[in-house]
Amino acid sequence: MRQALADRYRFERELGGGGMSRVFLAKETALGREVVVKVLAEELAAGVSAERFTREIGVAARLQQANIVPVLAAGEADGLAFYTMPYVRGESLRHRMAGGAPLSMADRVSILRDVARALAYAHGEGVVHRDIKPENVLLSHGAAMVTDFGIAKAISASRTQDGAGAETGATLTQAGGTIGTPAYMAPEQAVGGAVDARADLYAWGVLAYEILAGVHPFARHITPQQLIAAHITEPAAPLAGKNPAIPPAVAAVVMQCLEKDPERRPGSASDLLSALESVTTPGASGERPIPTAKPRLGLTLTLVALAMIALFWALVHRTTGSAGGEPPDRSLAVLPLANLSGDKADDYFGIGLAEEITRALAKNGVRVIGRTSAAALQAKGLDERAIANELGVASLLTGSVQRAEGQVRITVTLVSASDGAVRWTEKYDRPLANVFAVQDEIARTVATTLLGSLGPVAPGPAARTETADPVAHELVLQGMVLFNRRGAGALQQAIALFQRASARDPAYARAQASLAMALAVLPAYVLDSSPPILASAVAAANRAIVMDSTIPESYTALGYAYSLLGDLGRADASFRRALALDSTVATNWGWYALLANRLGDFPAAHERVTRARALDPASLILRIWEAQVLVTERRYAEADSVAAETMALDSTFMLAWSWRAYALLGLGKTAQAIALVEREIALSPEGSLGQLAYAYAIAGRVKEARGVIEALRRRSGGRIPPTGIMAAALEELGDHEAAVALLGEAIAAHDVWVVQFPRSERFDKLRRDPRAAAMLAKLGTT
Repeated sequence: MRQALADRYRFERELGGGGMSRVFLAKETALGREVVVKVLAEELAAGVSAERFTREIGVAARLQQANIVPVLAAGEADGLAFYTMPYVRGESLRHRMAGGAPLSMADRVSILRDVARALAYAHGEGVVHRDIKPENVLLSHGAAMVTDFGIAKAISASRTQDGAGAETGATLTQAGGTIGTPAYMAPEQAVGGAVDARADLYAWGVLAYEILAGVHPFARHITPQQLIAAHITEPAAPLAGKNPAIPPAVAAVVMQCLEKDPERRPGSASDLLSALESVTTPGASGERPIPTAKPRLGLTLTLVALAMIALFWALVHRTTGSAGGEPPDRSLAVLPLANLSGDKADDYFGIGLAEEITRALAKNGVRVIGRTSAAALQAKGLDERAIANELGVASLLTGSVQRAEGQVRITVTLVSASDGAVRWTEKYDRPLANVFAVQDEIARTVATTLLGSLGPVAPGPAARTETADPVAHELVLQGMVLFNRRGAGALQQAIALFQRASARDPAYARAQASLAMALAVLPAYVLDSSPPILASAVAAANRAIVMDSTIPESYTALGYAYSLLGDLGRADASFRRALALDSTVATNWGWYALLANRLGDFPAAHERVTRARALDPASLILRIWEAQVLVTERRYAEADSVAAETMALDSTFMLAWSWRAYALLGLGKTAQAIALVEREIALSPEGSLGQLAYAYAIAGRVKEARGVIEALRRRSGGRIPPTGIMAAALEELGDHEAAVALLGEAIAAHDVWVVQFPRSERFDKLRRDPRAAAMLAKLGTT
């Protein structure tokens, strides 16, 4: 290294190092400044493509924030991968904790705040650290700085199973290991699962626990194996009992970070800042309890407080109703019922009940907007008036739910969105088994209140007990929440919950209908398993119909499954039947739009998407269905605008990234599309390598395209996955016969992304062959 870099750096001494690198102090000859040169550890460097490591580390080099030690340069010297960072004069947090000057409580909170700031900024830029620990926090001139951001990801992304090159695409985890430090490793990281920003929040929680309590949460464990097992299975002792000087708001957010389930951790590092910035410290000696201000809205604000705020607005701003003698607006949105049980794991119950009440209201003639939108907007921290404005509704139904010992207490309030006036409020105490009757009673009372001046409410169906098993009902509510999140992992969990509900009560039609919906959409997120999944979806839907033919979702699931299976006539009839039962189910309109899109009836497709979006204005998936129609129609600039807008609303919604990339490819902006797909894959395990191979092929980056294809071949047991996008990629690379054959396999396997979009431009080159043209034409006809 000294010889290879002699023209750039003068090495002075070795500073030490950790598990990933050896660290040297050097003088940068060009600028005369001190820098740290970090050389990858030998055991890691042996399997790393130095060229790709340098390229990957460029993502980390873009981070510029006061609490982050930036990457200055990266490269390869004599076969060794290295990178450089500024030399920070000071000491590591580990050194300070081990024997430096004692830290006051104010100092500890300040350090944690600085680390949280670094995480919030980096996560906003799409960079996850993966190795937060005291050794990687440097203390200098009263501030804490985090070092080695993005390095673990760069190593993982450039690591190969055999060290033969980056083209294999196999990460370190796939090769049988994982990057990170066992003492600070999140459970999902420890088992080699998908890692996102929430893994950093867990590591921050461990670090925070250690600095605040003076002891690691699993200090009694010594070996890496013991520590990993503890992270996966053992709860940490409550932090509040370790030191009375720890601010309660800080203790609460630290314990939330230590949740085993990533879904139960704070939503972002910004939530950590909300808790920490609400803490006032009395000074450097602050070893006595620190007074805290009321926490800001966020995960530190409890659902109870949200309900109280809603009631406050309703009571303070009570005024009269609509003016001018016009009929009252009958539109309504139902917010998730606040969970008062004291266990955040029960949040699903209030979310699911809101969905059930929404369904009952629609049957009683009320125009209900935003089945999933209301929950999404509330999760973003919008207040009630802002939610009503976004959804364009005149009233909101808010409330809370509390369960205990087989009983349920539901409190609901109907609020005028324009002035906050309470139009009606009621409390229901019932056995859990009677929850269906409560839902119906609430719906009819609200309908009467909203529609009373227009005449009597039409008699609706009598309340039905869909299941006598409260546990089966709760499983369905849990599954519905996961279904609305989409993604392969969430859908598979939802399917398991619906199956458990059905096993508990085989006559529970709603469980079977929900199972059918989840199974029908799953092939959009998993490869090479569509036929058996779709057959199961059809079977579940038919079982539900035999039990109860009035549930619209059963027919919606049939419509989508039949569409993918190629039985377009039965698909159309199923969608129409679902709409006849309930025209307020946005998913039905959206999937029906995709059927019109497949047939080339773009006016009908847009009309149906418009109907869906009117029902659920803030839904992200509905926006992407619009983008999909626009891409198929080759209106790429409009599709790009819709997808970009969706990404701005939620940068974690990966389907928006994929369809924006297709729009960019259609606009000829190949480099932008490739950068987008590469970042998508870096951020999410559900990113499309097939799309990346296709984009590389279009750009003429043949070696990289073939590298991705070979990686996918190895990952799929020696064959190329039978998908339409892979066939298109092979065609772009000139492998015409292989492309035609693979297209046939993809269609036979009912690959969602070819059977639903046979008119896409990406198949135009294949269409020149009469064999491929005939296969694609058959997909687009009834």
